[in-house]
Amino acid sequence: SSDLLNALKGADMELPVLDEGVTFDTGAADVSKIKLTTGAIWTSVATAGDADIQFQVASIAGEVNELLMNKVVESAAMTATFNGKTYEGAGYNTEPKKVTGALFMTSEDGSTALYLPNIEGYSNLISERGKPAYFNVAVSPMNDKNKASIYILKEKEIVAPGG
Repeated sequence: SSDLLNALKGADMELPVLDEGVTFDTGAADVSKIKLTTGAIWTSVATAGDADIQFQVASIAGEVNELLMNKVVESAAMTATFNGKTYEGAGYNTEPKKVTGALFMTSEDGSTALYLPNIEGYSNLISERGKPAYFNVAVSPMNDKNKASIYILKEKEIVAPGG
């Protein structure tokens, strides 16, 4: 509905996603064929498959941590030094965190966009040798009040006055 899209005036947070760090598969249908006693196919019935939508968010900065991890210790600081340095930060548990909200993604050139108005996601922190630490966020699109789980949008052409 236009009301939902009009409410989207700005983003709460833009997430830095790793290059090639997006998987967007809404799920292949699981098709069951119903046969007659003669063996001929009478009809088929499809059920939605499981969506596989994942993002790899390349950051372990404060705001991203707050969004994608469960903070359990507000402030932590070292009193000793390690290699001549001291460190400070916060404490988080490693349980996957549930994140809810909406997701808006645009193509590289900004000409098209996908809007998922109601998502549930779960994130976990990954650190691998030779790569920056990142969060893997698995997203499940949910229907909105209009029963839509995704809006596929294209850039609106602006016509100059008198043209």
